[in-house]
Parts: sequence; C-alpha cells; structure tokens
Amino acid sequence: MTTLFEELFKPEARSYPRDCKWIKSSDDVYTAEFELAGFSKKEVNITATNDILKVTANKGDKEKTFSISLNEMVSPSDISSKMSNGLLTITMPKKQVTESVSIKIQ
Repeated sequence: MTTLFEELFKPEARSYPRDCKWIKSSDDVYTAEFELAGFSKKEVNITATNDILKVTANKGDKEKTFSISLNEMVSPSDISSKMSNGLLTITMPKKQVTESVSIKIQ
C-alpha cells in the first residue's frame, strides 16, 4: 500500500518542509498548507520547475525558503495557490491517468 508521502514525494525526499502544516490527497488534487505569518502575498514567490516546487518568502532581513519534490502525477502548470491570514495554501491537481487501451497491429 502506497502512503500519501510516497505518492506525493519522490523516494529521495523523505521529510516535510518545516513550515508545512500538512499535505493531503484527494481523488483529484494534493493540497499543502504552509504557515507564513508576518508575510504578505506580495512578499511570497512560488515557482515550479520540472519536479521541484519552491516557495520563497522575503521581507527585508526576514526570509523563509523551502522546496518540495513533486512526483510525475503533478503538472506544474496547473498548480494554484492562495494566501489568507499568513496561511499559504497550494493546490496541485493530479494529472489525469488515461486507462490503457489495446492498439491494433497492422
């Protein structure tokens, strides 16, 4: 049985970022929450490159940076986020898995 952690993260990444409150999985999305108290959404930058999601919060001399490795089930271009009261919520839709089909040989 695959755990949520194994499902979301690659095997080489075996720990949650320190500021990650939780990561959960539903049938169609992964959701992660990060505590960024003291930062506004204008001070937070989120990038997704290949299989790495990186969050950087910068406010003068105060900075928080963390990244998580994503698996091939997440499409970086479909990731969305929102921030309210110092809580950053990142939603990562799962790629649709196509059922296998039989291909006729000619």
